[in-house]
Amino acid sequence: MQEGYQLNINDKLKAAWSREQRFINTRGFVRSIIWIVSLIITSLIIDILIWKGVGDNSYGLFLTVINVVIVCYVIYNEWWKHRKTYDPVRTALQVESKNPSLSSILITYTELSDENAETTAPEEIIKAIEDKANEKTKSVDFQEIVPWGQINRILQVSLALIIFFGLISFKWKEQVGTLFQRLVGQNANYPTETNINTIQIDEQLMKVGTAFKVKSGGSLKIKVLTDGKTVSTAQLYTRTKGIKEWASNPFQMDPLANNNLNYERQLEEITENTEFYIMANDDKSETHEIQVIKQPRYKYEVEKIFPEYINQKSETITELNIRNGYKLDAPQGTELKWKISTQTKVKAMEVRIGEEEKINATISKNGKLITFTKKADQSFNYSFLWTEGESGKDFKYVDVQNSVKVIDDTLPVIQLITPSADNSFATTKKIVNLNFKGTDDYGIGKSHLTFSVKRDGNKSDGETELIKKEIHDFEGNSSINHSYLWNLSDHISDLKPGDQISYQIEIQDLFPGEKKHIRQSRSRKISIVTPERYLQWYRAQLASQQDQIKRARDSEETASTQVKQLRQQESEEK
Repeated sequence: MQEGYQLNINDKLKAAWSREQRFINTRGFVRSIIWIVSLIITSLIIDILIWKGVGDNSYGLFLTVINVVIVCYVIYNEWWKHRKTYDPVRTALQVESKNPSLSSILITYTELSDENAETTAPEEIIKAIEDKANEKTKSVDFQEIVPWGQINRILQVSLALIIFFGLISFKWKEQVGTLFQRLVGQNANYPTETNINTIQIDEQLMKVGTAFKVKSGGSLKIKVLTDGKTVSTAQLYTRTKGIKEWASNPFQMDPLANNNLNYERQLEEITENTEFYIMANDDKSETHEIQVIKQPRYKYEVEKIFPEYINQKSETITELNIRNGYKLDAPQGTELKWKISTQTKVKAMEVRIGEEEKINATISKNGKLITFTKKADQSFNYSFLWTEGESGKDFKYVDVQNSVKVIDDTLPVIQLITPSADNSFATTKKIVNLNFKGTDDYGIGKSHLTFSVKRDGNKSDGETELIKKEIHDFEGNSSINHSYLWNLSDHISDLKPGDQISYQIEIQDLFPGEKKHIRQSRSRKISIVTPERYLQWYRAQLASQQDQIKRARDSEETASTQVKQLRQQESEEK
């Protein structure tokens, strides 16, 4: 009999625990359903009303992650952590809390009957308590510990919420379907009353991922074509590519033909890559890109190939200040070779020189190396007309004006040092010591002695003849100092007293042009006289020189005396 009661109490406790776990599982499941349906409805409201739910799906996966975190939290707190393993003492406590009349007899029994208890009572006492517990629990329903009334309320709320969600799904089937697509990361848009069909820029149909290319500083017209509900207004949102924030003040687009379905907007002076989208009523377009094609950025070097007569190696000028209109200089006749490297592809480049001359530069196969050559015979201004090769639209750009300054080859300089007198006397046997020096910017070539003789018997004012004799070839020396002994009788025949000789030194540089660069010294004259007359003249010249020396010496002595007097006066004043 006792063993039957023993089994009966244990069965009741286990049955009560099992029923409690079913209650916890049912409650946790229903509460999870309530939260899941509520989160789906909340997500739909947030995605449509707050995040608009059109255009790029930037928040779908983010919203899914938030929902999953919330559901996991609810399942754990409302369900999983309430699940317990079977414990007869805990269950007995729950039963006695519902039946105070048991006076802890059930708890005492379960504790003493536990084989794993740390303390044991005598068998007689356990049997007595066992009988008493059987007697008192005979009419007790152990399953009262489960509050099934809560389940009814939760089921009602869950059912009402599911019906509400079902109505939403029935009425807005496309919207709910779109929500689930967006929650898994698909780029789906909610149905709108107004539909943006196409976006055009300068009549070109825009496609996602394909940028419209425009010339730097140019303008363009954006047009949006819609159908469905008429659009009261359309806004164009823009931002510079690379910046996260959109412009706070969108451009208002202008309606076409007053139909409130198609709109356009002109954008002026576009200089940076730009992204844009259009809001037309409740529809939002995809984000499109405007790519600005700028003037080719480049660097170049110029090789100077000097004329052969200058006898100078060619040189290359690099790192030119091209943006400020670099002024290049070169000797006259220098061949200039430009080598230009660009960062972007160039289709063509025209070099405009002055008002009329044009040169079509040579372009490499990859379009990034440009070369052209120009001989610098005179100073000139030049600029580049670029045709870029990146966009396929052959945009043209006019560059800043640069200049080349030609350094003209100047005439050489000549100075006849001796004889210094403009007019002197000589006999027919005179040997004249000619000393001269000269300079030139790129080198002196040949030097000549030119002279003419006016015969005593010739009464005309003109000279009878002009004779040129080569003195020396200096072969490109830029500075010279040379002496030459001119024996009059060797170069002038039948020379006799009364004849008059006019002479000068002539030098020429190496300039190869048609007009030779020749410079002559000042002209000197020699009058041919008899030996007697020459001796008389010579003595007069000597006396004049001695007189000059004497005057100079007297002047020096006078100055010396005055200095001594001044020094003596200063010493007396001290």
